[in-house]
Amino acid sequence: MLAVSFYLFPFMFTFLPTDTLNTKNLMAGFGFLAFVFDSIRKRSMKLSEPTLFAAMLAAIFSVWCLYSVTASNTYEMDYASYIMSFFIWMAGAYGVYALMGLVHEKVTLEILVRYLAAVGLFQCVIAVLIDNVGAVDSFVDRIMYVPGDYYRVNHRMYGLGAALDPAGIRFSVILIMIAHLFSTNANVRSNGTYQALLLGSYAVILVIGAVISRTTVIGGAMGIVYIIISLFRMRKGGFVTIRMIQAFFWFFIVLAIIIGVTIYFYRSSETFYGYVRFGFEGFFSWVETGEFTTGSTDVLETMWVWPGDLHTWIFGRGTYGVYENYSDIGYVNFVFYCGLVGLVIFSIYFLYCHLVLNRKFNNFHIASWMLVALTFIVWLKVTSDIFFIDALLFCIAGDYDDDAVLTGDAVNILPDDIGVRKLQRRI
Repeated sequence: MLAVSFYLFPFMFTFLPTDTLNTKNLMAGFGFLAFVFDSIRKRSMKLSEPTLFAAMLAAIFSVWCLYSVTASNTYEMDYASYIMSFFIWMAGAYGVYALMGLVHEKVTLEILVRYLAAVGLFQCVIAVLIDNVGAVDSFVDRIMYVPGDYYRVNHRMYGLGAALDPAGIRFSVILIMIAHLFSTNANVRSNGTYQALLLGSYAVILVIGAVISRTTVIGGAMGIVYIIISLFRMRKGGFVTIRMIQAFFWFFIVLAIIIGVTIYFYRSSETFYGYVRFGFEGFFSWVETGEFTTGSTDVLETMWVWPGDLHTWIFGRGTYGVYENYSDIGYVNFVFYCGLVGLVIFSIYFLYCHLVLNRKFNNFHIASWMLVALTFIVWLKVTSDIFFIDALLFCIAGDYDDDAVLTGDAVNILPDDIGVRKLQRRI
């Protein structure tokens, strides 16, 4: 669980150099060593064709961004080096997969989602403890590097590497994956306790995650829509089934409990009152004024700044960030950085990754399109990259695989016999 947390919510240790050695990079280093070890043990080094094709798309995007940066003489390498980010995410994901493989005979989607839910709960609990228990706050400060006092000055809740929009995006992905497991997994559908635990985890991550980052609400809303759709799809021949009634029962029971507990603490705890008012500011504004607005949306309305020349629209001008483009909005920054051509390449890259996952797992089409939609919706607010979940899903066993990603339609990087003998002699 810690490995999954280190991968999903990277942070820098206070006792290590703070430039590059965050927990994601440490997991990537471990994952690379695990991949080499497994390749030697299996006497072949293989990568699946989808992984190689995704890497090719990432490389094309990086080259295009490098062209935009070089032509504009800006040296902003944020996305020009994206191919390195791709391999770091893949190596980190393989490290997580390798550790899971030590515990589980076969790492499946169900097992992965359990860990994702556990990590989401852990981050929410630790965030509440950091905000309310001085001893926990001091301990986290001793091990986790936090730049300045930004979170305290701006009164923002944070977990162990979970903060601001990146945390909200990851919580959103976790909620969609929980909704997928609840909606499609036979083990979940046949076990009321399993359903209640998943829904309880979903509710906690949604409420506390929204306080950490309001972006969580996007994934939470998608997940609820997914669950409701799946409940109605459980009908057979137009008739209501026993499993459908059971699923509805646990859904509404857990929903009622969470609403009741939230209302109780909202009225009795000043701290929780502040949490809920901040996390669901838009809904409170809608009820009280009739307009769905938040402080961040008001600021974003002023950030729709577009280029004034055709060359920048097509090729970009290699600038990125609010200080360069006066905008945090993802679409605006992509256009200024690499133009519409780069934006289209990056979009195709994500579409391809999720189409691969749609083919790899049964009944994954709703989840895959929701992950695509999440990417494009979040770009209305910030630039983001959810390849972290794609990398994990590339590694684990699919519904048509006997093992993990390295089986099936794969390409040998080293010939099985000669290549391994040469590699063994070098080692």
